[in-house]
Amino acid sequence: MVEAENLIDPKLIPAHGGPPHHLFDQWREQDPVHWNPPLDGYESPMPGASISRGFWVLTRHQDVIEVSRDQEMFSSHEGGPIIWDLEPQQLAMQRANIMGMKPASHRETKKIVVPPFTSAELAAFHPDIDDVATDIVDAIASKGACEFVFDVASQLPVFTFCRLLGVPERLRETVFTLGNQAADTENPARADQDNSAPLALLAIARELAEEKRVKPDDSILSRLVHGEVDGAKLDEDNIGMFFVTLSIAGHETTRNTAVHFIRLMNEYPDQYQLLLSDVDEHLPNAIEEVLRYSPPVVKFRRTAMADTQIGKQRIKRGDKIYLSYPAANRDPTVFSDPHKFDITRANANRHLAFGSGPHFCLGARLARYQLTALLKEIITRIPDIHPNGNLEMLPSIWFNAVIRMPVAFTPEDLRPRQV
Repeated sequence: MVEAENLIDPKLIPAHGGPPHHLFDQWREQDPVHWNPPLDGYESPMPGASISRGFWVLTRHQDVIEVSRDQEMFSSHEGGPIIWDLEPQQLAMQRANIMGMKPASHRETKKIVVPPFTSAELAAFHPDIDDVATDIVDAIASKGACEFVFDVASQLPVFTFCRLLGVPERLRETVFTLGNQAADTENPARADQDNSAPLALLAIARELAEEKRVKPDDSILSRLVHGEVDGAKLDEDNIGMFFVTLSIAGHETTRNTAVHFIRLMNEYPDQYQLLLSDVDEHLPNAIEEVLRYSPPVVKFRRTAMADTQIGKQRIKRGDKIYLSYPAANRDPTVFSDPHKFDITRANANRHLAFGSGPHFCLGARLARYQLTALLKEIITRIPDIHPNGNLEMLPSIWFNAVIRMPVAFTPEDLRPRQV
């Protein structure tokens, strides 16, 4: 069917159990800057958004890097960072997002929000992350089974981003639920929803911003409220959209990587046995290989600001560019035997799961620490954890996400004690 070959179809990833690498391999070899047409009959779930125009899909690692780094030629502001064609009001909101700002404003805003993600500030947060990782495993270790996505993988990133943003305990469950709903807009199971989750998150952001104006603290939200860009305070939309973005990305990516980690270790038991042979030695690179092999974010968009060329393909001003991270991560010119899952891969950290260029993920360092803390706790305490039931994937053009994965394991108190 035609729709099965179109990247705008949210059923495509679930249908293939992940990104469609059979297409990416073919395109990369024969047509590396590939034209993806609009999908007949497709209706965007976001009000004020559509796919009326096709886009160019980049499948080569170097092309994705070069386009990501050149914001003057390939803008995330002009048409916004998402692939949909947006009406003026929706486009204005996307441009207010840190990912859609003009380069100068983006640079100044990053100066405000980067400090909490530096090594020095994160180091003080590490003990809290370690404690929560322990608590998460404590809650399930004696049970022998659980639903891994929400019982385990979701818990730590939600705690972390709420702490960083300054979300009080009373609102954390609400923000967690709304963030999931905002990421889940394309799921047919939610067809009866009014997709108001982003608006509800914006309302919470306004409420918390007012609290931070009166009572500043060291949270990111407070820094945004009291910081300045080009001598002016950030407006309500800038602050709100940053909050919405982190409410989704702050847990969606780390959660999905933890889920893919457990899934892949079950699918490749030889690699898991290697990991267990020396967890401290192999875990950091194993996380990088999982990020390369199954990146949680599928793509972002750029818009050509002038007639140009990518490789041999001519690009017109206004054309949309689709940055395919899964395709780039399996480029054989960068990664030898790219479809092999190998936790000892020497250059696994050259993956683009966190993006590249000015919009490289602010939370990459934090995500790596969270994943290390949680996964080490899991595999050392309940090492025989494995999927046990039907795995369900999110219908989405944005995320390579598992939304349900039952697991089973030997309860911790029944395992032989280590001598």
